[in-house]
Amino acid sequence: MMKILRSAIGMAMVMTLVSGSQAFAQDECQNGSFDSTYDLIQKAIFENKGCTADACHGSAAAGGLVLTADVSYDNLVSQPAETVRDDDKYPGLRRVVPSQKDQSLLFLNLAAGSLPDRWEAPLRAMPLGVDPLSLDELEAVRQWIEAGASRDGVVPGTDELLDACLPPAEPIEVEPLEPPLAGTGVQIRSPKWILPANSENEVCFAAYYDITDQVPSEFRGPDGTTFRYKSQQIRQDPLSHHLIVDRYNGVAALDDPAWGTFRCRGGAKDGEICPSTDLTFCGDEGLCGTDWKRAIACTGFGPPDQGAVNQSMVIIQEASAQLIFPAGTFREAPLKGMMIWNSHAFNLTDKDGKIEAWMNFEFAAPDEQTWLMERLFNVNSIFAMNVPPFEAQEICRHHVFPANTKLYELSSHTHQRGKRFDVFEGRYECQGGASAGDPCNPMAGDSIDLPDLCSGAVCGAVEPAPIGDCDGDGRVGIPDLITSVSIALDTRPLSACLSSDPDASGSVTVAELVRMVKIALAEPTFRDPEDDFLYSNLVYNDPTVILYDPPKALADERGSAAARTFTYCSLFDNGFGDPADVKTFRATDDGPMPCANPTGCIEGRVSAKCVGGSQAQRDTSCDSAPGVGDGVCGGCTVRGGVTTEDEMYILMGAYYVED
Repeated sequence: MMKILRSAIGMAMVMTLVSGSQAFAQDECQNGSFDSTYDLIQKAIFENKGCTADACHGSAAAGGLVLTADVSYDNLVSQPAETVRDDDKYPGLRRVVPSQKDQSLLFLNLAAGSLPDRWEAPLRAMPLGVDPLSLDELEAVRQWIEAGASRDGVVPGTDELLDACLPPAEPIEVEPLEPPLAGTGVQIRSPKWILPANSENEVCFAAYYDITDQVPSEFRGPDGTTFRYKSQQIRQDPLSHHLIVDRYNGVAALDDPAWGTFRCRGGAKDGEICPSTDLTFCGDEGLCGTDWKRAIACTGFGPPDQGAVNQSMVIIQEASAQLIFPAGTFREAPLKGMMIWNSHAFNLTDKDGKIEAWMNFEFAAPDEQTWLMERLFNVNSIFAMNVPPFEAQEICRHHVFPANTKLYELSSHTHQRGKRFDVFEGRYECQGGASAGDPCNPMAGDSIDLPDLCSGAVCGAVEPAPIGDCDGDGRVGIPDLITSVSIALDTRPLSACLSSDPDASGSVTVAELVRMVKIALAEPTFRDPEDDFLYSNLVYNDPTVILYDPPKALADERGSAAARTFTYCSLFDNGFGDPADVKTFRATDDGPMPCANPTGCIEGRVSAKCVGGSQAQRDTSCDSAPGVGDGVCGGCTVRGGVTTEDEMYILMGAYYVED
């Protein structure tokens, strides 16, 4: 079964990119004025939808829940659900989990009523007896939960979604994650960093950890220096855009000057220089960590080998996540060492905000330590995009999984101009012409009229040959036949083409060679892209995450590599669909990759190309008519970079190899 955990398709899930939540004029506050987003939800949803009526979650306390204003918050947030299914599909479900809508019964029930084709309620959709929530109402609940489910905070944009007035937003600090019970798991916490008001930043910093005394022997690896875990839970303050945490496995010493200066973060000694490995120096409330450095994916941070030797611990794109691995699988990490934190966040309010993270690891018992979970994080083309103003570009690439892969999770990552991310099972490529062999999207024309990546040729994926595909392209060609004949004559080892021995007999027979020749002479059969369409995401800041239960099995080492190849494509739109969405020099003046030479007109002759040697000449070239003076040349090319004004292109997920 494929389960879509976080699907934004069809929902109004666009974050409000303004500085704070601005109250409407009084005559526009149709639902009134409120002190916090939760107070607004209480009135506009719980009370207006009849949820607080005596027969529902009033005096009747349906499901053991009372939602009247005096007790509703305390009855919802971090409270266990009482009425859920008896099976284990929703383990540990709570009514509201801060920053984690997928584990929040409130959201699941409401979303199943509004979007039944996208969400499933554990027992029944809500509300009962009245119309389901509108998409705006559902979005307000989602944003409140994802922003930390605060009692008193204001979440930007929720006032507009619910037609009400709220005070200007301030940064919301999430409730810290409770650590696991002793002997069942451990918690590792990040040093905090401060993000100034009305800013965006991606930073890197490091901190030492040592959990040796907290891990019983049965949860350690064979040499006793690692611990094994079967699930993770991560929570961070909701200003976050993404968090990547790596364990450094390089050769630099823990006190190497390349790390930079270590200081106490938080507590009574905040700002004091601290010894890098002294976990007690900063006190109970503080942590010792390096000064943060602005860096894309930690490039240029720390020792020279940092990045090349790291072990991935966490990759999340939301404020909170819970990762429960399939039965029999585990991950492993050293008991101590240097942890590298790569945090990307934006603060849309007028006050400085704190970013802090907590990671919980639940130990894997010996009978759960069978297969090692691997992270899928393909960044081979992370900065491949180059999209001039008012144009769009689609990029496609292939990803080949190891033999015997069991795929558990599939997701993606782009920034705000990544308008669509598709994944297909199969090696989709141009079948001829000047672009023959290039990866392509067989459904590229379904949403936007773009130049054809295949220049008129068919975009297709050949049904992988069941035998004799030595080079992994799905076909049996002359080189494949020569290799297979050589194996049959014992002049080359069987390892040169395991696909030529599909029955694992240890040799290549004449019958198998004849079968290969027939396949080589036959017309290829093409796959159906509708059947191969695995994944799509349309909203960058709440990407779809698909879980496969049971995990999706891919081909073994004797099958064609094409049978375990996925094609992943992303459409980047720089004002092509809507000229107002073009990247402008104004949006990037303060960023690490400013647009020094804009080339598109954003006022006057909007979407025309600018010409001229100076900015004044380029502005004049954008005038709607000669001498009018209304032209502005400010449209910029979208390239790879750290801010949401720039772009990334990443295929993500998790899998294990069953050998």
